[in-house]
Amino acid sequence: MRDHDLDPPWRLALEASFGSLAQWQADAQARARAPGVAWLVLAWSSPQARMLNLPLVDGAALPAGHTPLLSLRAPLAGQAFDWPDAYRGYQAAVHHDSLALSAGPDGVAAAATLLDVRRAGVFQKASTQLPGAQWRDPVHADQWAAELPAGRPVLVYCVYGHEVSRATALRLRAAGVDARFLEGGMDAWQAAGRPLQAREGA
Repeated sequence: MRDHDLDPPWRLALEASFGSLAQWQADAQARARAPGVAWLVLAWSSPQARMLNLPLVDGAALPAGHTPLLSLRAPLAGQAFDWPDAYRGYQAAVHHDSLALSAGPDGVAAAATLLDVRRAGVFQKASTQLPGAQWRDPVHADQWAAELPAGRPVLVYCVYGHEVSRATALRLRAAGVDARFLEGGMDAWQAAGRPLQAREGA
């Protein structure tokens, strides 16, 4: 499996948690080779708001708060990865964990910091954004979270308000940021006839 074979949102999710597909594979293989390991499980960690590779012995259960996305028998050589099914599981887990974090259009006015977290490729092709928004790469949310003003609420948005903005809001919350995501994303904002401005850097 190569990076460009993955759907862009799933590639972004793996990059956000592991850095790249190659780094996920290297981490998975190293953990699966540990003595006594029977299974390697790619799981969504609700406490950490990211995916993890968890090595398990036969009969062992996942820790509480972790949702299995992909289970592979150790060693990993020669096994096919059901990426579409893993991605569906990831989407469901992120949507479940972010249910309480949605904000409607009126939440934009109340947000002290409005962040556009559309994927880099999507943002670069766009001509507009929400007024006053600053773009931040969702892949690197763990890095720029520390740069946000302390004690101020944050509202993030993507195109449709699906897992890109939801997962980013969850990661920011895990880093201690009071973050929410825009319900329906930029698409719902436009459909409601709300104003837009020229994209930053366009």
